[in-house]
Formats: sequence, C-alpha cells, structure tokens
Amino acid sequence: MDPITHGVIGLAVAKITGNEISLNDAVTISIVIGSIFPDIDIVFQKWGDYTYLKNHRGLTHSILGLIVSSVFMSVLLKFIYKGISIYQIFLWFLLGELAHSGFDLLNSYGAKLLWPFCSKKFSLGILNSFDPLFISTLIGYIISQPKYENITLILFVSYIGFRILMKRIVLKDIYKNFSGKCQKLSLLPSMTGLFRWHFILEEPGRNVVGEKNLLKRSIKIFKVLDKIEEEVLKKVSFSYVGKFFNEFTPAYHVLCENIGNVTRYIFIDLRYYIRGDFLHHAILEMDKDDNVVSASFNPYSMDRINPIPNPDLRLNNTLFSRFKVFLEIN
Repeated sequence: MDPITHGVIGLAVAKITGNEISLNDAVTISIVIGSIFPDIDIVFQKWGDYTYLKNHRGLTHSILGLIVSSVFMSVLLKFIYKGISIYQIFLWFLLGELAHSGFDLLNSYGAKLLWPFCSKKFSLGILNSFDPLFISTLIGYIISQPKYENITLILFVSYIGFRILMKRIVLKDIYKNFSGKCQKLSLLPSMTGLFRWHFILEEPGRNVVGEKNLLKRSIKIFKVLDKIEEEVLKKVSFSYVGKFFNEFTPAYHVLCENIGNVTRYIFIDLRYYIRGDFLHHAILEMDKDDNVVSASFNPYSMDRINPIPNPDLRLNNTLFSRFKVFLEIN
C-alpha cells in the first residue's frame, strides 16, 4: 500500500486505541510513524529497480525487522517526548508497524513476514495497493463524531468482508468453468476495476491468464501460454535469475526463443496485466554450452533494463581479491 494509506491506517489505529489525534500526543505520533516506517526500504531505490524490488517488503516488513526498528526508533522518539516511558513508545511504535505489515498482506504483493528464516511473501490478495473505498471508510472513521464512530467502523469491516466474499464467489465461478483442468489457481484484484478479478490458471501444458467481472457471467481470457519442456524449465528456474524471479513472484511463466547461437528465456510475472501486456519481466540469455551471456530484470517495461549480477562471479571475484591481498602482504 502507498504511504498515504498507511498513514491513514496509523491515525485510525491511534483513534481506536483512544488516543488524541494531535502532534503533541506521543502515542499517536509513535503509531503513525510506525505505520509508515517499514516502507523506509525505498532507500534501496538508490541502487536501482533490481535492488529495490528484490528487497522491498523483506527486512523492514518482517517480524524481526519490526522489533529491531521499534527499539531503534523508540530511543530516538524518547528524546522528543520525555513525558512517556521508552517502553510505551516501543509498544505503540511496534503496533503501528504491525498494522503496516498486516494490511500489506491484504494485497497481492504480500510481505516476507518470516524473513530471514523464510523468503516466502505471504498474501491474502483481496485489495489493490491503493483502494479508494478502503481509504475512504478509514477517513470516515477518523473524522466522524463519537456517535457515528461505530457506524463508520462497521462500514470499514464490512468492506473487508465484502472483498473476501467477492473473491470466494469469483473463485467458485472460475473453478466451475475450468472443472477438471485446473492444477493451480491464483486470484487477485484487477488493477482496473472494483468488481474485476485477475486470475492465473495453471493447466497441464499451459498457463491461462484472464479476468472475471463479478457483475458479468462471461470470463475474459487475456493470454494462453504454452509451457516449455519440463527439463528446460527446471534448468532455468534453478539459475540465479530463476531463483530471484521465484522469490519476486509466486506466479510466473517462462518463454523460450532462439536468436542465432543464443537461447533467450523470458520470465513473465503473471500477476499484473495492464494495457495488453504484463508488468514485470526478467531475461536470461545462454549460449549453446549453457553459459550465461546476459541477465536482466525488466520491471514496469521491457525497455527498463536492470542487469542481474551473477552471485557466483561476485563470490569468485571477492575470493580472488582477498587472495591477491594475501599474496601482496606476504
């Protein structure tokens, strides 16, 4: 979710806990800053899209990261708000951060809650990163008078429940239409409409990507992608590019094309389809001896090329440099 939505969530949490919405209230400030702080991983953007998206919603969104950052920030905030114990600041700041990661679980991108012990991104996939109705119900609660607070809170909870119900209904419809063929089905909110749901269907030999509008009976198919040979797929999936992309997205497809003596493998993130194309790609090029010719991450556009460093070469270069220094010293 975007920083504005997270800030609004922080204000709502502060109000629910009975605190004053004021810059002078240490509890409110701790919760609000905590509700935004995990997105500090935006600093990784300094090193490019590859580094940023590889680390986004990892360290700073994990339970371990939340605890460590809460300790650090509570010490800093204690210098500003002296009338409250550091222990209280820590708890309220941590509450804000938990709200941040918790609500990030509601969209399809997810968060690595158990990093570094587990690199899986957990996701419920019921909201987009920015949902105008979601944020409107929260703002309604924040600005509402005491006699209307329960009504606005019920509206907020009801909207979350409505999204969950929508997903269940759409899942049922898709299973009904693809009965007996489905090996795996992923469903996430469409980026182009409240009642539209984007689905990724894995069948024997192919992946089907489409959209189901809750208000319509028909199902729209965007792409039908034939799978490459299982042996080849395993080979490229276990490459360093494949391992990165597998961590980046739980649903991807690999295309294969030959260009002279080079074989190009195009990794496609199947989650986000907009304006007739998928949003994120990675490209791995190998020669006839399976040596890597080039490797790149192409987020948002195929023209946005970010080289993916080979970790084996980096390790070898590091070892060589250390060995060279050792020889010079001795």
